[in-house]
Amino acid sequence: MNFFKKITFLFLFLFINKLGSVTNLSFNVKTPSEHEKIKCLSLILKNKTNDDEILTKLGKTLKYDLEFTDQMEINLKKSKKRLTKELEEKFFNNDVSLCLYISNIEKNKTKIELKNLGSGSIEFEKEFKINTKNLIQSAHRISDELLPKLTGEESMCKYCLAYCKMISNTQKNIVLSDYSCNFEKTLISEKLINVAPSWHTKTSTIFYSQFTKNKINLMSYNLKNNKNSIICSYDGLNMQPSFSNDGSKAALCMSGGKNSEIYLFDSKISKKLKQRVFKKLTNNGGNNVSPYLLENDDVIFCSDFQTGQPQIYYLNRKENYTYRLTNGKGYCAAPSYCAKNNNVVYTRPVNGTFQLFTLNLDNFDNLQEKQITFNGGNKHEPDYSPCGRFIVFSYDFEYKKGYQTQQIAVLNVNSGKIRVLTQSKAPKSFPKWSKTPIIT
Repeated sequence: MNFFKKITFLFLFLFINKLGSVTNLSFNVKTPSEHEKIKCLSLILKNKTNDDEILTKLGKTLKYDLEFTDQMEINLKKSKKRLTKELEEKFFNNDVSLCLYISNIEKNKTKIELKNLGSGSIEFEKEFKINTKNLIQSAHRISDELLPKLTGEESMCKYCLAYCKMISNTQKNIVLSDYSCNFEKTLISEKLINVAPSWHTKTSTIFYSQFTKNKINLMSYNLKNNKNSIICSYDGLNMQPSFSNDGSKAALCMSGGKNSEIYLFDSKISKKLKQRVFKKLTNNGGNNVSPYLLENDDVIFCSDFQTGQPQIYYLNRKENYTYRLTNGKGYCAAPSYCAKNNNVVYTRPVNGTFQLFTLNLDNFDNLQEKQITFNGGNKHEPDYSPCGRFIVFSYDFEYKKGYQTQQIAVLNVNSGKIRVLTQSKAPKSFPKWSKTPIIT
């Protein structure tokens, strides 16, 4: 297989799309169970020194963050004073459990208070410095401390997303955004095709692949020093690294020979031998892509070696045995693993539309696929959030009437709700959540 045939195959494997459409920015998809949301009144306290625009934007972002969980319902209002006891009782009798006060105490500093209207106790109280040049990120920092108090769960607000943004047929940029795509920053804007971003597990570094005339180089971008580097420049493909939790190992896709194979890079072994060493993990005659390196050194990946169409596989390194996870029918691609729930999410078509499916790996003798999306619009390249409660993906979406494009969307696994995060008409793909908290 020559290089150009490999490129064609890779695009089919990673970029295949079929048309579908939806019309709403957020909606429910076969919600397994409905739970009543916690109602919270959020009051922006106005006074003579208030910068109304700043507090309003801050309050709107806090509302978005808290409601992102699908556990909260926030009613955002402005007020000159706090609630009286009589009003607290009135709201509480109307099922409003909490009141969140947002106020200025001095320039570029705000005070956040969360009051339980039932007991009258203050559940949270803290002063925060505000960056007026990035109010969204300032609000995310507040939400990151508030949400565990409210829901008992880790916040997503401290994580970031990296994804591809298509500028033209010959240019795709790598973009960084906050977890909800409320702001974005272009990292890589060279007039080349840059695809498939992934994150290092220990450092603020994004890896991506860059197309050249005769090969695909693996590149890296360090967010702390803004340094862009070539990591692998071997013949053929150099793509999709997946790192161990300690960051010392990486499984990646390379294709110096006939087919694309999965290799393992171990920095400790390479350091000992004083040269880069890549150990081939697959040798099945098929095309192998999308590796996910597990903590026990096993690998989940995608291959077409048995059926001619991609399926999801599990490589047991100790026993040197490859086990097919999916049923061998149809087209199954782009696996992402979540250690929190031991689940794999991937995409496969149903009646012509790519939907998301999961497999739980607790019992290999009784693997059962579970379809978790059912609506129109293809869903590609899913990625689990670090907490396991959300799945981000590339989504064929009706941007405006009669015009469809790929957007970044997120599924709340617990509620079944899908939110479309991006808005512009430029097609977007390969969303990946950072593995560790990122400050931008």
